[in-house]
Amino acid sequence: MALTGRRLRGRVYLFANPSRGVDKVWLFLDEPSSPGSPYRVTNSHASDALHAGLDGTAWVLDTTRLGNGPHTLTAVLDLTDGTTATARASFIIANPVKPVSTTRAPTTTATTRATERSEPTGPRVLFGIGPEATAARRAWLVRQAPVRMLSSWYNGPDDLDWMAGWKSTEVPRAYANGYALHLIVFSGDAEGPITTPHGEACGRGYPLSGRFLDDMRRLARIFAGPAGGPRLYVSLFTEFQTYPCSDNAWNADPAATAYYRALKDRYRSTQAIFHQLAPNARVSLSWGGWQARWDDRATGAGRSLFRHFADVLRASDFQSFQAMATDSNTGDIRAMVRTLGAYGPVMLAHYKPDNGSGAVFAADLRTILTDRYLAEVTRDGLFAMSFMDDTNLAAPGDLYELVRRAVRRYARVPA
Repeated sequence: MALTGRRLRGRVYLFANPSRGVDKVWLFLDEPSSPGSPYRVTNSHASDALHAGLDGTAWVLDTTRLGNGPHTLTAVLDLTDGTTATARASFIIANPVKPVSTTRAPTTTATTRATERSEPTGPRVLFGIGPEATAARRAWLVRQAPVRMLSSWYNGPDDLDWMAGWKSTEVPRAYANGYALHLIVFSGDAEGPITTPHGEACGRGYPLSGRFLDDMRRLARIFAGPAGGPRLYVSLFTEFQTYPCSDNAWNADPAATAYYRALKDRYRSTQAIFHQLAPNARVSLSWGGWQARWDDRATGAGRSLFRHFADVLRASDFQSFQAMATDSNTGDIRAMVRTLGAYGPVMLAHYKPDNGSGAVFAADLRTILTDRYLAEVTRDGLFAMSFMDDTNLAAPGDLYELVRRAVRRYARVPA
């Protein structure tokens, strides 16, 4: 952009010349990674959308409304072919300085200290959204609020081929722009008998298969980032309590116990792979969010299942779980954070009512996104939560505005 390195004053007319068709343009002032609200947004299907507003005129930047000194303008273009392009320009504003009266009103110490406390206080959460990083990055909420984690689902070997293309594109681009990446590993294959070192088991075959660890090596190399850069969070075997043929109980039958033991071995091996091949990776075992609702010590079900996984929970880098109940999720979230928080920091890995209910989604968030609720769950260990997708947040409205404002109020940046 021609703005780069320029010293500006007064009104400036903004122009650019994209080589492809543009569907939407977002302008951000002093938001180099585009995490905040855009300065201006427009829709246009003209190839010259950047240098013409909807009224056919150039965009005007009134520099007198900004302070003198360095500034950055970022233009994010949603192109008609489905891709996104970004252009940035750093410039200096040098408007004449008006004389200021030397008479100063007295300033109290309390006022001065209040002014210096620019960092907001209160609960802080790393917000994320899915279901895949490419789509998440284009979501309205990501554009207009500091959602700094992009979640992607790995559902099996068929995903490796298309994810491989991200290794030199989406993954380094996301890390360079300051996003944490979040990988959710799920297995939904058929259940059946499996021979394991712990005896005959019954459950989903892929996690215990001979190829699984090789696939995890490929996956770790795809999503790897530098050790000092933004994190890669891995929520492994999400909803794993349903993987055996008998769900949610440690010793419902010997085959279930053998399966859980073998899955714990596989978890440790996978964690070691990510630590070796992805220096920025942090790995967790991802629970279904219903597990704390009841307890049956005799079968190791409900809350009693946690103690049978205490060894891998203590070895994990963080803890994670999902919340997808179709009636209400606020109680499950409280209970799971309180339980898992005893083992380390907790992430709500994917949140969305499983039936897509907008009413439940709205009721949940009107409770969750409050000072009182977030103060409680962050005190118990919650550090991050990710929306499963933006289906219920795609259309502007009261709920979207509530979530946008809450994210801007409570968001934390990635570690």
